[in-house]
Amino acid sequence: MYLSHVVVNGFRNLGAFSLELAPGLNVLLGENNIGKTNLMDAIRAALGAASTANGEPVRLRPDDLAASADGQLDGVIRIDLTYSGLSDEEKAEFIELLDYDAAKPDASVASIHFEWRWSAAQQRWHSRRWAGNRPDAEAAVPEEVLQSLPVTFLEALRNALSALVPGRNSRLGRLLVLQSPPGDSERQVVEKIVQDANMRLEQSTLILRAQSRIQDVLRMASGSVLGQEIAIRTAEPNFERIARGLRLLFAERHGGTSGGMSALADLDRNGLGYNNLLYVGTVLAELENLTNAALSLLLVEEPEAHLHPQLQTLLADCLVGGASMGAESRIQTIVTTHSPTIAAHVSPAAITVMHRDEHGRPYAAGLRNCGLNTEEFSKLRRMLDVTRASMLFARGVILVEGISEALLLPVLARRLGMDLAACGVSIVPVHGVDFRILGKLFGPGKLQLPLSIVTDGDPPIEGANSPSAHPRREPNGSLIVEGDRVASLRDSFSGHQTARVFISRVTFEFNLASEALENASVMVDAWLEYYHQKKKSPLQPELVANLAAPEERALVLWRALCHFRGGPGKAEFAHLLAARLEDLNRPFVVPKYLCDAFEHACRRGK
Repeated sequence: MYLSHVVVNGFRNLGAFSLELAPGLNVLLGENNIGKTNLMDAIRAALGAASTANGEPVRLRPDDLAASADGQLDGVIRIDLTYSGLSDEEKAEFIELLDYDAAKPDASVASIHFEWRWSAAQQRWHSRRWAGNRPDAEAAVPEEVLQSLPVTFLEALRNALSALVPGRNSRLGRLLVLQSPPGDSERQVVEKIVQDANMRLEQSTLILRAQSRIQDVLRMASGSVLGQEIAIRTAEPNFERIARGLRLLFAERHGGTSGGMSALADLDRNGLGYNNLLYVGTVLAELENLTNAALSLLLVEEPEAHLHPQLQTLLADCLVGGASMGAESRIQTIVTTHSPTIAAHVSPAAITVMHRDEHGRPYAAGLRNCGLNTEEFSKLRRMLDVTRASMLFARGVILVEGISEALLLPVLARRLGMDLAACGVSIVPVHGVDFRILGKLFGPGKLQLPLSIVTDGDPPIEGANSPSAHPRREPNGSLIVEGDRVASLRDSFSGHQTARVFISRVTFEFNLASEALENASVMVDAWLEYYHQKKKSPLQPELVANLAAPEERALVLWRALCHFRGGPGKAEFAHLLAARLEDLNRPFVVPKYLCDAFEHACRRGK
């Protein structure tokens, strides 16, 4: 079984929120303050103190109520949890929670509902928790059932060291106790080791001398009648106490090989990131040994804390392995992260994006529910590298063909007074012209983010291999003919709720040059910067200065960039041009199709 659906109403910023989850690993992405932590607290509150496997349970207060428009403090918080994929044994075990479907028994689910009410007049709160969706009767949720659904919460910037040191709350001690049930012969072996150690300590001159001195002081302080006898030993030979007293040590590996280990050292000499890895690994091992739980829910905030990118990917693999997608798994993991490295590394099927809809309300969309077929999902996984994965954290997205647009668009937007980064807009180079797969992630029931697709018109070229190459025009010469690919792309997104296609007339560079006379001059200067001896360049300022029409100048530049071999490549030219355009006092007109793309992605006026 697994937690398949969470519905939250009236809790903090999650006024009315719904989330669909999958078995195994679930990765929640989203900007700060979108409600990821609030969602985890909502799940913990719904399951209550009896399910809390570590730390303190969530205790609600009036300020946990979602803010109302009229400022009233009276309100209700309601959280509904649905569990799916129940085996026949689990249906019997959780009969109190079961919503049985007689027509489709395999579709039967279990549910837990939690409600918290606050009365401002009485300054009191009231809560109730019930099971199932039977309108005629509400069944209370027994605490032993909640104990079968334990929740382990690893908060952000957690103090891993404090959880790993010896003591009552030692995670290592919990793991050892779980691995060795009462009566197990391995327990007796460990207890015998400690008994032998204590016997040897009793014979140590140093220990006996210290013990005697302490005893003398106690007799002076408390007298012979009220005093106590003391002894110095390693630990009481009881397995649980021994386990809680053991400590993890570490040794650094030198040279990147299996050998060359340094001496063992305490964890307080270890780095925060490695201690975090040790902590998560210990918790996963503990949960895998928790056989008395029907489902162990592991909630992890920002596992990437203090980890460099390579370790982040290894930790992601560890979480996938510890939260196996198999039907027999008893661990379901929900991870919140701001790491594009983790987002790019895990399967897109595990990713859910939390963002704001067009009304500013928190909303969740799972990539597995965006309508991609198996082949498209496979392509998406290859496409979502660290750079492209950044779009999953954005408030708006601009898809572009390549690196030239990615380098120049932020500079061009600043010339219009727009800071794309400050607007939460991510520019994602597709490195090609296949926008459809990424575009399918956007729309109703999917990512409700404004998407601008910026692409070249790519018209047919007349005389493509000649110095006089030019884009094909309509028979009357009025318009440049639009390429078939672009026409199909425009049709694909026609009427789309959130995506718009913005097309240049020929190419990105052609449009930049043809927008105004001064544009071509700035671009020629950037071109010449590539050459140590400018006289060797086939493109000279006089070639464009003598042309009166912007489009004629654009054709000269387009031929040089797209057809001349030996000059700067498009990416290098974009670097040189971007450096010049950083000077906002330099005259340069931004093409209208790019202005419109910026406006849409930034949701200007909304």
